Amino acid sequence: MMPLSTPAKRKTAASKEKQILDVIMAYARLDFSQKTVLSNEGDVFDAIGAGVNMLGEELKSSVVSLREKEQLLREIHHRVKNNLQIISSLLSLQTHNVKDERFLALIRESRNRIRSMALVHEMLYTTVDLSQVKLKKYLENLCGSIYESYKRPKMKVGFSCDINENVHFDIDRMIPLGLILNEIISNSLKYAFPENKGLIGISLKNIKGSYILTIQDDGKGLPKNFDVDKHANLGMQLIFMLAEQLNGKVELVRKKGTAYKIRF
Repeated sequence: MMPLSTPAKRKTAASKEKQILDVIMAYARLDFSQKTVLSNEGDVFDAIGAGVNMLGEELKSSVVSLREKEQLLREIHHRVKNNLQIISSLLSLQTHNVKDERFLALIRESRNRIRSMALVHEMLYTTVDLSQVKLKKYLENLCGSIYESYKRPKMKVGFSCDINENVHFDIDRMIPLGLILNEIISNSLKYAFPENKGLIGISLKNIKGSYILTIQDDGKGLPKNFDVDKHANLGMQLIFMLAEQLNGKVELVRKKGTAYKIRF
């Protein structure tokens, strides 16, 4: 057999190079069905092709393992959400024969706190990214749930949300954030609007590396002699405790209603 001429060698090399690149591009698309075809020449392209084929097998095994872990993690979030919802349902059943308004209020508050945590796991279960929850979408669902819980006849309280669509947090931050939002929004709906009309605004800003979460209502405001250390109920105490979990601080502003500013 006559040795290949220089142009022929170049053409063969270009063909092998293209084949190897095509296979690598297929791997990038998570398609591991393609392999580089090895010749009997034992040249550098065969060596690279063999290495690419081995890499494909390793990547295929890793991706399968990762998908199995993702499925397991989804199942965990799904089960946690279901268990929390069962607890919430059991609490609801306890209210059927109870006439004590204070006891009913305690059950409703506990149920809403459980729902705020269940919502985090529900969103993690249904989203592509298992590690992050989009705050704005979470807040929209949470506000709807809390409003239904405290809705009274002729009640017309609206919500405004100034949060970037792409802001997201992991579960370690979303659980305390969700509980904080639940407590503040619940307090506003319960106490701020004696005439059943008003607005609750929620915003999140990133200033110099710190987040500032503001929840404000335009209701009647807190009493002038209100002292957080002396008069705070369990819900308000939770707000300050949960802010500490976020390494944050709470500022209470009494101007045109009530505003909570949580910097974390």
